[in-house]
Amino acid sequence: VFDCEVFVHDWLFVFKNIATGEYTVIHNDNFAVKEFMTADKLLVGFNNKHYDNYILKAVLCGADNALLKEINDFIIDGNMGFEHWFIKQNRAWFNSFDIMDDMQYGLSLKAIEGHLGLNIEESSVSFDIDRKLTPHELEETIKYCKYDVDVTERLVQIRKPYLEAKLALGRLAGIEDARALYATNAKLTAMFLQAKPRQWDDERNYKYPNNLKKELIPKEVIEFFDRMHDPKISDKELFSSKVKFNIQNMPTVIGYGGVHGALENYIEEERGSRIIRNFDVASLYPSLMIKCGYTSRNIPSPKVFEKVYNDRLKAKAEGNKRVSDTLKLVLNTTYGAMLNKYNDLYDPLMGRSVCISGQLFLTELVIAYVRACKTIKIINFNTDGVMFSIDEEEMPKIYAINEEWQNRTGFILEEDKIKKIVQKDVNNYVLIKSDGEVKTKGAYVTYGTSATGAWNVNNNYTIVKKAIIDYFVKGRPVEETINSCNDILEFQYIAKASNKYTHCYHIVDGKKVPVQTVNRVYATKDKRYGTLYKIHKETGRPAKIEDLPKHCIIDNRNELGIQDIDKEHYIKRAKKMINDFLGKEQLEVSMNEYVKLSELAKVPGIGKKTLERIREACTIYRFDEQPDKKKEELSNWLDEILKTD
Repeated sequence: VFDCEVFVHDWLFVFKNIATGEYTVIHNDNFAVKEFMTADKLLVGFNNKHYDNYILKAVLCGADNALLKEINDFIIDGNMGFEHWFIKQNRAWFNSFDIMDDMQYGLSLKAIEGHLGLNIEESSVSFDIDRKLTPHELEETIKYCKYDVDVTERLVQIRKPYLEAKLALGRLAGIEDARALYATNAKLTAMFLQAKPRQWDDERNYKYPNNLKKELIPKEVIEFFDRMHDPKISDKELFSSKVKFNIQNMPTVIGYGGVHGALENYIEEERGSRIIRNFDVASLYPSLMIKCGYTSRNIPSPKVFEKVYNDRLKAKAEGNKRVSDTLKLVLNTTYGAMLNKYNDLYDPLMGRSVCISGQLFLTELVIAYVRACKTIKIINFNTDGVMFSIDEEEMPKIYAINEEWQNRTGFILEEDKIKKIVQKDVNNYVLIKSDGEVKTKGAYVTYGTSATGAWNVNNNYTIVKKAIIDYFVKGRPVEETINSCNDILEFQYIAKASNKYTHCYHIVDGKKVPVQTVNRVYATKDKRYGTLYKIHKETGRPAKIEDLPKHCIIDNRNELGIQDIDKEHYIKRAKKMINDFLGKEQLEVSMNEYVKLSELAKVPGIGKKTLERIREACTIYRFDEQPDKKKEELSNWLDEILKTD
């Protein structure tokens, strides 16, 4: 594992042998780097494909410190390393791979360290120092460089299944290990399928499948996709457009990225003969490629992809998880690669056809449900599935429609029985399956490491998300979940400014205090502390770092305790987010009004309904910060409560 740092008059590399734990530190010594870099080395870094590899190549090719700093600045300014004149004119080869590949775009190593609960204090040594580093500065730089190397090694261990799948896939295709690891999933998939790049100019020649029941598709949807054949509409306008329509009373959107529809602020639980079901299509996109002939025309034969699909099914049935997961990588990656012009699988007509036909087949299925069943209510409709509630006596009609649809299309529907669904919108829900399994989707309720798609980790205010889930699943008050938690990391916010911003500051005692661009912060009751701001690189204007408490305290070295944070902030946030799920607007009350209501609640014989309204009003404050219209609304509401017997 390796990392490097470049200053005006100094540079250094830290290499760590994963097997032995031994560090090799090299400072301003090109010859020592050449001696170290023998043929048996396989390097891994974080973002090394775009930075460290070019610095290492330059060192191996004899670049002095001034030239290294020039290359460093060239890359930091947003240029590609291979475009620099020195890198163009000189060649150096070594084996490496980048653990940042196939991660969520925008993740930095420091942010990952934060989300993993690690120390995220940065070195105090400035990269702008215009002299040689002092021994103390060099020692500190080496310390922090070693720390980043250690975290990169930890990421290698965390992502071990991902790396093992790439190795296994490469070995199945006779691809060398180092080459398989260096490639992204999409590049490796193209190699595995033996794709040869070709030029295509027929992206808009989409044809509706012969087995599609077009008569069930809403007219506006057919007209929307017919626009593909209108040359007056530019590609940019066409492929960024969407069409909105309703299925029952549910707003639905179709575009060139999928179909999405959901009842907003919706809760339903199975009661009596009223049941909830969800049907997903198993491996929809791979199935479309095979059943409709939408595999990339850059591979030798569609049979190549079909064999992967069948081999995966066989391995899954036999319980061979390793082979099943390896081949799943190919099946899940091919669609995206067909729409990536830098990939050898690039075949935009086939990629568009997969997405469009998938939406249309699902749309006609849902419309068939609605036409046949009087009691059905569509709850959620997405690219590969549909959720609905229905009177149980009508389920035979659903099964009959499913059977006809599956026989005609060749797709397989998988059924889930749902006990309860709590849905904020198309992107956020909590559901409980009949077997007790809880499934969540969306930023309101998901945390930790992502299980699907590009690798990601997000542990911002996880206690709030847990409190929301507990509230909807167990009926547990958010105060109980939050007050009983004493793990301070569950309350953290990771405040990150992207590379569009030059620096950040923290308001403390009304003054601007410079801070790192990535910080771990908590809500605090100490009003001396304000929030954090970032300065835009181009405009120089400050902007609040989004989604942070009004009063923040920074703890990048994990020195604070649970007693130092304001749990009330997290309770209020959880209640606000729950109200977002329920579609309730939460009004904020001043302390004076709070006191009035608290006193009113003590009046003997007060009605239960009034008490409930008082309790709701007393959960939050800051009435004075509300817009005039809302102040008037709240004042009238409070007057009504205060007049109630």
